[in-house]
Amino acid sequence: MVGFSFSANKKILFGWGETLSLVPLLKDQKGRVFFITGKSVKKNPLWKSLELELRREGIKADFEEISGEPSPEDVDSLCEQYRSSPPAVVVALGGGSVLDAGKAVSAMLRETGSVMEYLEGVGTKKPSGAKIPFFALPTTAGTGSECTKNAVLSRPGIKGFKKSLRHDNYIPDLALIDPQWLESLPREVIASCGMDAFSQLLESYISTEASPLSDALAEEGLTEFLEAFGVVLEGNAGKDEFSSIALGATLSGLTLANAGLGTVHGIAGVLGGLIEIPHGTACGLLLPPVMNGTFQELLKLDEDHPTLQKAAGLGQFLSGRMDLKTEESIQILMEELDRWTTLAALPGLKTLGLTEELLVRTAMESGNKNNPYSFSEEERLSFLRSVY
Repeated sequence: MVGFSFSANKKILFGWGETLSLVPLLKDQKGRVFFITGKSVKKNPLWKSLELELRREGIKADFEEISGEPSPEDVDSLCEQYRSSPPAVVVALGGGSVLDAGKAVSAMLRETGSVMEYLEGVGTKKPSGAKIPFFALPTTAGTGSECTKNAVLSRPGIKGFKKSLRHDNYIPDLALIDPQWLESLPREVIASCGMDAFSQLLESYISTEASPLSDALAEEGLTEFLEAFGVVLEGNAGKDEFSSIALGATLSGLTLANAGLGTVHGIAGVLGGLIEIPHGTACGLLLPPVMNGTFQELLKLDEDHPTLQKAAGLGQFLSGRMDLKTEESIQILMEELDRWTTLAALPGLKTLGLTEELLVRTAMESGNKNNPYSFSEEERLSFLRSVY
């Protein structure tokens, strides 16, 4: 067996209604709390309960909102306000963008200068790894940022980028996952976020850097999604289904942080730097053609390829039949992914603002990361055209 390492949070709390468990943990920090939230969070009844409990316990807090994917300017602005009198703990409560913003702020409050100087592929400085204690509470089931070591910042446009501030120490000290937040999400949000989470699970599961530990977690997350996500997209979800996809999303953060991702994210990341496109939507559109392409190319090489056996296992799980041939099992998996895409009703890339010129540029600048099959620029362009 090949050796591997694995990084994770100091503490993960998971459960329906766990949100209020945050309060005694904040009281233990013995200082002011800095909350970073999304705008929609404060419309949720859970927020009202949390706010009331914070006041009851006398916990002093400052609150700031993040709208959309965080930019370097957003992070610099927040740090400028709080660097002279830093909080005892930073808490991010919201979707993946909010969690990324909080992660970056908790780190940059311990650094000097702009976050631009520390971004991979943009800056020249290496982050020290110092940070303010950071707690992450996701209110969507998507990016898994509550368990990752990078904060994704973007500046969309022709000269734009989508890059990470990354260090092993940036994994949130606490990840608190309460699936109850998902009950009030708009259908289009839960669809987009869920497609992102599933793509992270599947890409990390078949990654060339996967390990026995990441595989075990990915398998659990994938089966949770395969059982529940179709029900969620059909609008018939209850406590069990929301809990399943919340768990799957969290596991996707752990698996991607340790096994890496593939061509879906290799393309989606470039798209996010060129146009303002929901990351989950980009992943959801690209997931079926990229996965089908990966499996078909590997079938030409070796039907017993380990990646194909993993994919076949998922198809067998879906069908409940262990006697199916590899290709038949993979076809069942692909049919389910296609069904999800139809139910999610994701808009095409043209509708989202991608021009022909940017389509070609995306194919040229994107890559395959840890995908088990490396696609050429022309092949990546064909995937983009298929969802244009």
